[in-house]
Amino acid sequence: MVSIVAVVGVCAQERRGYARRLAAANRWPVVEALRSVPAGRLAETLATAIGNGPQCEAAVFDAAGRWDAVELIGALAGDEADGHGAAGGARLAQLVAVVDVAHFFDDLADDDGAEEGASTAAERLVHGIEFASTVVLVNWEPLPTPDLSTLMALVNHLAPRARLRLDQPAANLELELGSVGREQDGAGWMRLINRDFVPYMTDSRVSGFVYEQMRPFHAGRLAEALDGDIGHGRFGRLVRSAGFCSLASRPGILAQWEQVGGVIGLEPLPATGDGGMLAIGQELAVVGLDLDRDGLTSALDACALTDRELAEGPLAWMAYPDPLPRWASGARAEHG
Repeated sequence: MVSIVAVVGVCAQERRGYARRLAAANRWPVVEALRSVPAGRLAETLATAIGNGPQCEAAVFDAAGRWDAVELIGALAGDEADGHGAAGGARLAQLVAVVDVAHFFDDLADDDGAEEGASTAAERLVHGIEFASTVVLVNWEPLPTPDLSTLMALVNHLAPRARLRLDQPAANLELELGSVGREQDGAGWMRLINRDFVPYMTDSRVSGFVYEQMRPFHAGRLAEALDGDIGHGRFGRLVRSAGFCSLASRPGILAQWEQVGGVIGLEPLPATGDGGMLAIGQELAVVGLDLDRDGLTSALDACALTDRELAEGPLAWMAYPDPLPRWASGARAEHG
C-alpha cells in the first residue's frame, strides 16, 4: 500500500514548488495531476505510476487544478472504522493545502465562474483548507505581524483540527504519514454546528458563531439582504458560512447553505423522514472578519417570517416573491 501525500492549492507556482521540495526532502517520488484519469481509477493509477518496493512506500501527488480536496478524499481516503486505505494500492496519508499568503485575500474574493456554475478560486481555496490535514503558509514573510496573526487565526477557524505551518527555507519538511478518512468533520463550520469548536489560534478580528432561527426565511427579503447590507460588508466580512436553512416559498424542504466569499449555494437535502432538528428553520455556522454578530443576527432575523406571515400558512407562503435560483437549474445565487 503506497501512502499518498496530496498537495492542493489555487496558486500553481507555490503549490508545485512546495510539492517538489517536500518530495526532495523526504526522498519521495512526485506524480503530476493525471488529468485524464477517472476518479474510480486514481488509486490504482497512482500505485502503478509509483511502482512497488520499499523505496516507494510514499509519494507526493501534485493535484494541480484537476483534483480538488473532496475528489481526492473520495478517491483515495480509507474507512476510519477499519483503518483500510482505498482500493487500488494507494491510500491518502496526508492532504496538504498550500496557501499563498501574498494573494490570500485576492483569491478569497475571486468569484469568477460562479454564474456559469463552475467552482471559483475562493471555493477551492476554502475547501482545500477545510479538508486539509496540514495547511502550509508560503510567502508570509513580508506580512506585518498583526496581519499574519489575523490570517493564521482565520485559517485556524476554517480548519481548527488541521496542523498549521509557516514555510521557511530551513524548516523541517518531515510529515507524519497517517490516514485521512472519508468521514470528514474537521471543517470549522462543522465543528461550530456540532458545538465542538475550539480553535487554538485567536485574534480580535476573527470570530465564528452559530445563527439559529426557527422560522423559515422569506426568500425575497433574504435575496435583498444578501445583495445589500450583508453582501456589501455592513456587518463585517463574511468569509465562510454553511449549514441548513429553509425558505417559506419552498415549504417542507430543508436546504444545505454553502457560502464562500460572494457566492452562496442553496441545494435541497434528501428527505430523511424524521423531520430534522430544524426542518423549518435555520442553523448556520458563520466565520468572518470584524463581524458585528448582533447586527448580522438582526439582519438575518429580519428575513424570517413575521408573526402575521407565519400565521398565513404554507399555501400563502408559496405565493411569496422568490427571486432565488430554482434548485432544478443547479444555479447558485451570487451576492455582494
